[in-house]
Amino acid sequence: MLRILEPGDYFGATLPRYSADGIAIAETHFATNLIIPQHEHLNPFFCFVLGGQGTRSWSARDGQDAPMSLTLFPAGVPHANRWYGEGGEALHVEFASSWVERLGGRTQVLDRPADFAGGMPAWFMRRLTLECREQDSATPLAIEGLILELLASCERASNPATSAGRRRQWLDRVEAQLRERFHETLSLEAIAAGSHVSADHLAREFRRRFGCTVGDYVRGLRVDFACERLAAGRDSLAAIAEAAGFADQSHFTRVFRRRTGVTPGAYRARFAADRSRSKA
Repeated sequence: MLRILEPGDYFGATLPRYSADGIAIAETHFATNLIIPQHEHLNPFFCFVLGGQGTRSWSARDGQDAPMSLTLFPAGVPHANRWYGEGGEALHVEFASSWVERLGGRTQVLDRPADFAGGMPAWFMRRLTLECREQDSATPLAIEGLILELLASCERASNPATSAGRRRQWLDRVEAQLRERFHETLSLEAIAAGSHVSADHLAREFRRRFGCTVGDYVRGLRVDFACERLAAGRDSLAAIAEAAGFADQSHFTRVFRRRTGVTPGAYRARFAADRSRSKA
């Protein structure tokens, strides 16, 4: 019999981080080599992998099995999960029906399964993680704003259409190139020439599609990469800075702090502290 999970139930040890006005945010730690049988949830939610490696499979999508980075699980859609090795850690952002009704049909992001490998959606989730761990009187306002921006960025990522309503395949190729070569020194002119458009046209269409400049997008990819390496807790800051494509450790620290609100060292320390508390 298919199990239907109540709000806040994720088959792991869950630490509530925030709950207000129909939004519930929690961090969940999953056991070693955990196999989660097929089930569904009463509420839609985002699952953002903070550590470890996990996969999900959808019965409604021909049994597709794929790694999770940031995944949207709609309400009432059967799926199964698995966590490998030493288990995993994830941030869950769950939406009660009252919050979904507030959206008034302005977005369909919460209605269908979706995966987001990085970019702006992942960046907003990292900001939510940090905001939930360091709360103050402005946290409710900050969290609501971040969630609205998260939904908007997911909507754009899911429906990358041009003003004429047709998909710009050359922008898909540009994005793929940036994801593959974010650690390199790239020029706007060279990227544009590879797609046979002008640099001005590329800059304009890229901002229209992704809501940011090409440079900001690349910085986001570099910070995403750095966050993963910092959470793993093995490499030095200088090595991570070099691998991510930053000029030096100082440049890495400035960009990282500007985008996340904390230094790389502080970000790593928070993950280490949370991991220690979880084991305890």
